[in-house]
Amino acid sequence: MAGITDQPFRHMVKKFGVSFMFSELVSAEGLIRNSAKTKAICSFSPKERPMGIQIFGSRPEAMSEAAKEVESFSPELIDLNFGCPAKKVVNGGAGAAVLKNLKLLRTIVQSVVKSVDTPVSCKIRSGWDNRSIVAQEAARIIEGEGACIITVHPRTRMQKFSGSADWNIIRQVKEAVKIPVIGNGDIYSPRDAKYMLNTTGCDAVMIGRAAMGRPWICSQIDHFIRTSEYLPDPTFEDRVRICIQHYHLALKKLGVSRGLKEMRKHIGWYLKGMPNVSKIRSQLMTMEDPDDVIRQLKDYARSFSQE
Repeated sequence: MAGITDQPFRHMVKKFGVSFMFSELVSAEGLIRNSAKTKAICSFSPKERPMGIQIFGSRPEAMSEAAKEVESFSPELIDLNFGCPAKKVVNGGAGAAVLKNLKLLRTIVQSVVKSVDTPVSCKIRSGWDNRSIVAQEAARIIEGEGACIITVHPRTRMQKFSGSADWNIIRQVKEAVKIPVIGNGDIYSPRDAKYMLNTTGCDAVMIGRAAMGRPWICSQIDHFIRTSEYLPDPTFEDRVRICIQHYHLALKKLGVSRGLKEMRKHIGWYLKGMPNVSKIRSQLMTMEDPDDVIRQLKDYARSFSQE
């Protein structure tokens, strides 16, 4: 979710009752080199709490130093990412690549836990590929070295986001450790979330891609888990209005130039599947004036109230 779960996005999902949020992926090497851009990713507002900052790296000493730096931002959790499948991350030996070397994973977790007072969590995948499913072993190591939560995305790195997530692996990890386990992967609806909880025994679910253009899914999931009743999706008009709220937040938090560019992908997700959207979406993707974008979106929202 790098490039997606920035402050404006987090503010939007918080409006819809999400229980806990994580930052975008933060480079340990960037932090210890005092990169202003990297440090900016760690920034969050009191409204976003409780909040976790997730870091990645392949050198234990760098991860330890980065964790100390992250602690100065006072998050509720410091999350070690051993699950990211992105080429630029794994090519540096970080993210899901650490699952190929469980001795290294142990050393990283151990060094970070010892270096900070903030609770440490870890995110893992099932393994590097189908021949090396190591989730249970990795989870036991993570628990043994003092981390307090494990999040499991049960795909291998080689799968990336293709195929299906094997929820049986979440269940196996839950049975292997005593600390809380968060399940992640292939949750697209409130029913999916409840089914994962019921079938795997995990303690919570993590939403990623399903919230892109659908921040309201968090409140829908929470309501369904508690009541077994569905909250309806927002109307088309309300979906556009929520998109406009997000747009204003992006302009305020990121600045006009960056906010305009970053919001193009979000607009595409908000408008996906809506009536007569192809032409307006193409226009919105090329507009260079935020006022024009907002005006076009408002006109589109009004078209539904006139029907």
